[in-house]
Amino acid sequence: MTAMITVTLKEAVRKKTFIVMSILSGLYLVLWTVLLYYSKREMNFQNSEFSAIADLMLSQMGLQFSSMLISLLTIMLAAGSISGEMETGMVHAVISRPIRRVSYVLGRFLGLMILSAVYATVLFSALLLIGRVFSLQTVLSLGIGQIIVSWLLYTLVPVCLLCVTIYGSTLMKTVPNGLLMIFLYILGNIGGMVEMIGGYMNNNAVVSSGIFISLISPFHTLYTEAGRILFPGSGIVSDLMGGMGGLSGSGRAASTLMFAYIGVYAVGFLLLAARRFHKRDI
Repeated sequence: MTAMITVTLKEAVRKKTFIVMSILSGLYLVLWTVLLYYSKREMNFQNSEFSAIADLMLSQMGLQFSSMLISLLTIMLAAGSISGEMETGMVHAVISRPIRRVSYVLGRFLGLMILSAVYATVLFSALLLIGRVFSLQTVLSLGIGQIIVSWLLYTLVPVCLLCVTIYGSTLMKTVPNGLLMIFLYILGNIGGMVEMIGGYMNNNAVVSSGIFISLISPFHTLYTEAGRILFPGSGIVSDLMGGMGGLSGSGRAASTLMFAYIGVYAVGFLLLAARRFHKRDI
């Protein structure tokens, strides 16, 4: 399996998709740096409450867009991880060797998981470093515990998404699988917005609809919790942003039961992928 992990990593890094997304991520960090530079220069003339709100909004914007970049990269790399080799016939050369089909699927998953986790860690660290350079209060006030827990949740977003995408790669061709996974990812964001709207309306039916959507696509729940822990806010900032749960969501902490469900959700899809590929006629 170690050889399969290594091969997967090398293939992913060499793909044009990874190179292009890396360039886009670099450009995003540059643009965010420029935005912070001009924002902080203008905020020097504003009151402290406005500056606190602006810092929180800028921080959340940076975190959310970076999470979207990582999620899209994960989908694009994983969508054809198995189906792509089946379409080209390369899979025959691999499984003809003394390697179990389950090991093949797990090797693909672990290779892409390592890449996604490293990529997420680099982006997460870069955002905090840039925020510290520009003295964002949201970053300067962070404790080591907040950073570690938030980083873990932030990294789990692409890992959870990877489990589902790998399963889709055993069922469908590359393009349909990629489109479906992007839709599923966006659906999670919609679920958070529906839940937020239901909270403002004090309508339990709408809130329940948002929660149901989040059960189908729980990725946004992980991101929301990462943002809530990293940037909890205080005073007027908390009152203004708390009900938004970042940029969407109810603003309440996810329950232990929800985290348990997400764990079962991710592992379940990975096991289904291994089972599906094991029984597939190649």
